[in-house]
Amino acid sequence: MTGVTLQTGTVSAVDADGVKARVRLPECDNMRTNWLDVLQRNTQNNKDYWLPDVGEQVKVLLDENGEDGVILGAVYSDIDRPSFSDKNVRGTTFSDGAEISYHRGTHTLTIKGGIEHLVIECSADVLVKTQKATIDAPETIMTGDLLVMGKLTYEGGMTGSGGEGATATIQGNIEIEGNAHATGSMLSDGANSNHHSH
Repeated sequence: MTGVTLQTGTVSAVDADGVKARVRLPECDNMRTNWLDVLQRNTQNNKDYWLPDVGEQVKVLLDENGEDGVILGAVYSDIDRPSFSDKNVRGTTFSDGAEISYHRGTHTLTIKGGIEHLVIECSADVLVKTQKATIDAPETIMTGDLLVMGKLTYEGGMTGSGGEGATATIQGNIEIEGNAHATGSMLSDGANSNHHSH
């Protein structure tokens, strides 16, 4: 080989710690390259990380001796086709079926597929600002206090239990349509209202 060359090959081994890979080059008598750096977008203040899979087709830039170079990135082939076919979409599909994509035309961020755990860790306040939010889940658990700034409306009934002190404290008027039942005391201005005259 003379001069710097651009080659297409398949990854034969990866080094996860060194962020390197070796590539087999069919056009060079199946020569196997030395360990080559895998090109990243950022490595200093912002740090990106990705590695091609063994068997994945990549583009490689090699020096004139074919000894040193860099893996520029993976490329699609007739066998491995892209998951999207829309110029407005940027996304990633993982081997377990999970998918993260954003469509700039419809302004839609989609997270779906084989995701079993979604973890968001933040040491500061988190603000979700939207016109309407829906949580569609058989069960929702909140481990801390819940503060509702607007009107609280519920359907399907409500149950509760408390620890020390009152299970529920309500300041203001209560309007009840239908029967009300409490297993403990219901106090109104200090008087027990959870009894009936016979």
